[in-house]
Amino acid sequence: MSGVLAVNAVLLAVGFCLLAPALRGLRPLAWISWAGVALLLGAALVGLGLFLAAILGATTGPWTFAAVAAFLAIVGLAAALLVPRGLLAPSRPQVRPRSGPLAEAAATVLAAAIVVLALALLVGGFRSSPWLDDAWGIWLPKGIALSRVGLDERLFVPNGAYVHFEVTDYPLWWSALMGLDVRVAGEVDVRAMNAQLGILAVAFLAAVARLLWGWVRPWLLLASLLLLAASPEFLRHAQSGMADLPLAVFLSLSLLAGVLWLFTGRGFYLGLVVVFGAAAAAIKTEGLPEVVLLLALLALLAPRRRAGLWLAGAVVAATALPWLAWRAVHDIGGRVALGDGLDPGYLADHADRLGPGVEGLLSHLLDPTEWLLLVPLGVALAIAGFARGRRAAWLALPALLAVGFAFLAWAYWADRDEIDYLVATSAYRVVDPLVLTAALAIPLLAERLLSSASREGTRR
Repeated sequence: MSGVLAVNAVLLAVGFCLLAPALRGLRPLAWISWAGVALLLGAALVGLGLFLAAILGATTGPWTFAAVAAFLAIVGLAAALLVPRGLLAPSRPQVRPRSGPLAEAAATVLAAAIVVLALALLVGGFRSSPWLDDAWGIWLPKGIALSRVGLDERLFVPNGAYVHFEVTDYPLWWSALMGLDVRVAGEVDVRAMNAQLGILAVAFLAAVARLLWGWVRPWLLLASLLLLAASPEFLRHAQSGMADLPLAVFLSLSLLAGVLWLFTGRGFYLGLVVVFGAAAAAIKTEGLPEVVLLLALLALLAPRRRAGLWLAGAVVAATALPWLAWRAVHDIGGRVALGDGLDPGYLADHADRLGPGVEGLLSHLLDPTEWLLLVPLGVALAIAGFARGRRAAWLALPALLAVGFAFLAWAYWADRDEIDYLVATSAYRVVDPLVLTAALAIPLLAERLLSSASREGTRR
């Protein structure tokens, strides 16, 4: 398993090189606080680089990994030397209410609890094998083939001469990273998938804490993160080997960066919108429509700076074009036929599928034994804020969740697989992007409510 650590050490180094233009001039401890963002940034772009290399005919083994990583690191370091200091920097911390001894003690306890859960994620990841059969039946075999023979159409395209992989329309980001992990490790060990998931999950918690630090009072931010980290499904999905959790990580971070862009207008956050959104689009087939739809909705709800989000969504869509072109050349359609999904007659004939799909999705979004009521809590905070302020911005989270939910329900409605089987085997995990989006909105919404109440109390 040392190979997984080696790969992620390189991803972390690449991420810091790419962050160098933004972090230049900060103290070493300040740099360390950006480690979660750096690792996810490196993973996103290196994974995209491997994906593109595979489409262009290369394997995704160690030599390609080294070339992609070196190129990205050089680009980041060159930008740090050439770009004026401060031009790409994130925003400065916002003014927060002064914390008393009780709030500081609570923050310390909450941070300690999150560290314990993060260690459990890592230890569990390195010591467990994936429980989802897609992990060893789809994702890892594709990754091993990519790392050794590349994107050979005899394996990746349905044909009558060779046994081909299932779900041929899936993008290759997760498979490429998994194949690289086991190739560097020197043996096919499925535990590498959970180890990688554990590292990404911990990096996600650290990245959210860093990005929201200064926007939300510490105890509130840490309490929100603890709710997520303590959710049973968060640990369970981090030990599944599945691609749904990485998709949710990058999609929710793209939306969070989009919100910070709307708050600050800093290009740093808009860049994160594009990178994390592109990674989400490169992980699963539903990633591209989900990220484009939700970014477009966020732009529609924004009172200003929406043009940046339109541009970011267009760039994210453009990054998917090479894979879509490869699929078109080899006549690989999607599992959900767009013609069926947009045909009122077809949908009317299959209206009996809608009820089970909606019921299955709702059951997993609202079950307190799975995600600790993160979605209901986020929606409740949004409604409470709207009731106080009567501003449409408060309803951004419910609108995002509604559109994301409607997309998933439509996908189940238009799919041709048996609906009960489809819901039973996928509904519990395709909701991950919605849950993580709600989880990241909770601290922002709660902070705005507390700040509003504090201002009203001061005026009285």
